[in-house]
Amino acid sequence: MSERSLDIATFAFFVASQLDARGKNFMRADRKQSVCRKRIYPHSPNQSCARARRRRVLRAGATPQSFARGRELYRADAISNATRQDNVLRAHCQGTMEPYYRVSVTLDEAGVSATACTCEYDFGGYCKHIIALLLTYIHKPKLFATRPSAQELLADLSRADLAALVLKLLEREPELYDWVAAMVAAPVPSATYKTARKKKVDAEIYRRQVRNVLHSLDGLRASEAYWGMGGMADGLREVVASAQKFLDAHDPDTALTILLALTEELTDSHAYEYLDDSNGELGAFANEIGLPLAEAILSVEQNAGERAQLVKQLKKWERELSDYGMEEGLELALQAAEYGWGDVPPRPAPNFARPIASSDTEDYTDDEYEDEEYDEDDEFDDEKSGDAGFYVRDNIPDLTEAKLNVLARQNKMDEYLALCEKEGKHARYASKLVELGRVVEGTNYALEHLEFADEALTLAQQLRELKKIPEALAIGERGLKLQGYKFALAQWLAPLEETQSRAAHALEAWLAAFDERPSLDIYKRLQQLGAREWNTLQPRVMSVLKKSWDKSALAQVLLYEEKWDQALALADKNAADYSVVALVADGALAQRPEWVIHASKKQALELIARTQTKYYVHAVEWLERVKKAYAVLNQRDVWNAYLNDLKLEYKRRPALQEQLKRL
Repeated sequence: MSERSLDIATFAFFVASQLDARGKNFMRADRKQSVCRKRIYPHSPNQSCARARRRRVLRAGATPQSFARGRELYRADAISNATRQDNVLRAHCQGTMEPYYRVSVTLDEAGVSATACTCEYDFGGYCKHIIALLLTYIHKPKLFATRPSAQELLADLSRADLAALVLKLLEREPELYDWVAAMVAAPVPSATYKTARKKKVDAEIYRRQVRNVLHSLDGLRASEAYWGMGGMADGLREVVASAQKFLDAHDPDTALTILLALTEELTDSHAYEYLDDSNGELGAFANEIGLPLAEAILSVEQNAGERAQLVKQLKKWERELSDYGMEEGLELALQAAEYGWGDVPPRPAPNFARPIASSDTEDYTDDEYEDEEYDEDDEFDDEKSGDAGFYVRDNIPDLTEAKLNVLARQNKMDEYLALCEKEGKHARYASKLVELGRVVEGTNYALEHLEFADEALTLAQQLRELKKIPEALAIGERGLKLQGYKFALAQWLAPLEETQSRAAHALEAWLAAFDERPSLDIYKRLQQLGAREWNTLQPRVMSVLKKSWDKSALAQVLLYEEKWDQALALADKNAADYSVVALVADGALAQRPEWVIHASKKQALELIARTQTKYYVHAVEWLERVKKAYAVLNQRDVWNAYLNDLKLEYKRRPALQEQLKRL
């Protein structure tokens, strides 16, 4: 595929996702190619318009804060080492906690299909580094060096050349030796079913690899080690990946040996006792071990004595990890060891899922209930108030998943589908039908049986990868009516609907996203797509904004609509939320400078009154707003007098005086 045609394909999402002012469709089949060409390349007179459309779509894929910060990174030329390899963009982006983050974006004919970044961001949508990468590609595509794939790069090297290259790499990076040893021991993927392995793998190789990872943060200060926990967990996941290769090669005995060695080293190291894992990186990994471990246990042949010894060992590790809330994975492995392919006895519902018995509340009086302080944040805390079934479903180990993975690996499709039906695994049943080429049957089954929005998203993404766009749209649209959180599904579905010229369906998807996570950028998409019915749609949209616990989006919309007095009233009512006040102060500067002066002085003086150096920089940021507002009023003399009074009043605070010099 030529560079020109590749650009057309990858940017179809950005170019063809909008309607022009006359409502004429940009994606009519007979004009799709020519319109795409006209709107992508630098010689087009509509280039700035096309770029603006692309930016709007990017905005909709990120929170307002992430997009704004990503745009700042783009403008600061924070992207470096940018490359394009087939349909994958990669680059480094300047970081705060690290010198740079590694960012990658995978594109397809319908838009952005996958993203990855080594930063810690996990708050929904694209992180600022991904936004910076995409903005750079939109505006400066020539910065991206085209490079061949790794396979193409090494294709012409002889075996001797490759061996020399690996030896040189090991000389330069000796810590890679154990990793290479593990990779050499791992089986090469093959379609041939092998039931026996001639050479036994040395588990000590993997033990050393695990120890190296667990001690990789030794010598670092606690604050430094904290930021390395994610990397440590990823290093341990490489060991699991090695075990997974043996599972996939039908060598579960070796896989079990590796996973048991990994679990033993993890528990014996007690790393969770002396490392700061407050973000749960190591704990999450410990729970992840359970599924491949259960699969290996279900796949091996053991006599009663061996199985009893395994159960005893797993129970010992499970008890130790339970003190740190890391036992979930081993509970799943224990089920596999104790019950095998038999039915697992039902477990009692967790406490949070049980109804409260009358005896639990009889010791409380009405006054005690009334005295309990109401915290509106609790009402909107995703971890507390989400769909209960959605929450429980994610946190109770399920051996059926492991059994299905084993059956799929053994290519026992009839047994696989039967188990799905027996256990109500509708999403996996439909997905397997699609994988087997029975797309229509799988789609119809999913439309009738899926229960949760996240399941619909997974299946819709699978269908899109197979280029079954109509089926993907049908599943996505059905998912909007199912249980569970819908933002991720709606955010994925809405742009795809637009690329297919389905404005009404796109509007419905954007509304679903807006209902759960309102933002100015989605508001603009709703305003554009729902222009004809905006008089009736806007009141509903504003109602969502007013009910949202985060008033930043409401403030942004009021400013965007030039409802200055309403924005000021919102900021006054939420004066404790400095982010809302800052948004309104910046947005209403030209129209309401007197209010900006009053509100900004109040915020600045409150920070100064805390008499802590760390707050002075923020106090001066508020004073900068005061300065700008006085300039709008053409009252610079008043500002200078006010600043001099501040310097005089706080002359005995050198740290504050140093910050005031910025003004």
